[in-house]
Amino acid sequence: MNIIGTGNTATIQKETAAIVRKQFHAHVPHAAVQQEFQNHLSIQNHFPMTPRVYNQVDHSIRMEYLKGEALGDLMKRHPVRILRYMTIMVTLHQHLHRLSVGGLPRLQERYPAHTTLVAGHTLCHGDFHPYNLLLVKENVYVIDWMDASIGNPLMDVARTFLLIRYGGRMSLRNPAECISRFILSHLYRVCYFKRIRKVTAFEACLRLCAASRLKEQITPVESVLLQRFLK
Repeated sequence: MNIIGTGNTATIQKETAAIVRKQFHAHVPHAAVQQEFQNHLSIQNHFPMTPRVYNQVDHSIRMEYLKGEALGDLMKRHPVRILRYMTIMVTLHQHLHRLSVGGLPRLQERYPAHTTLVAGHTLCHGDFHPYNLLLVKENVYVIDWMDASIGNPLMDVARTFLLIRYGGRMSLRNPAECISRFILSHLYRVCYFKRIRKVTAFEACLRLCAASRLKEQITPVESVLLQRFLK
């Protein structure tokens, strides 16, 4: 099988012309692989713009092959189209937040000390950013549902904002990246909330998501930036 993509948690191997295998790295717990498979099964029945999953094989998931390009790569290559791409991204995120899907974990299970803040009844992706969105012909598909849950959509928006601004940062000495990420994260926030006049609890969600992100396997630079953000 040919490897056609590699990420932090898995490699994507092309099995046939229509099927790929998402082979998870050894450090990913098997329970997390099972959770992603179950999440995907639940979600694909309510949300068609995601690759279909077929079955789980050991430490991998077999799924539909979609030949496309990540929205993040398109934003880099066509900066004059950033507003167009961001509008697509935000519209899709808002659509997800109008869905309620059974069979998913509750967000308050991950934040037992903050149940009032994180509780909700809508679908939260948990890792929604431009590199988890694939443009396939004229349609945009959402991938990577390992962290999907049901909860407060403001938590999902807060996490996306932080991922755009700080996620995976490798250097503190790249002013161009710093400026572009600041602009992109601000644009995302403005586009998402432009029709919502009252945004209560969002700042609290940002702080909770930042503190939670610090406990994950992130780059040292991202860790420094998140600590600065919390101060």
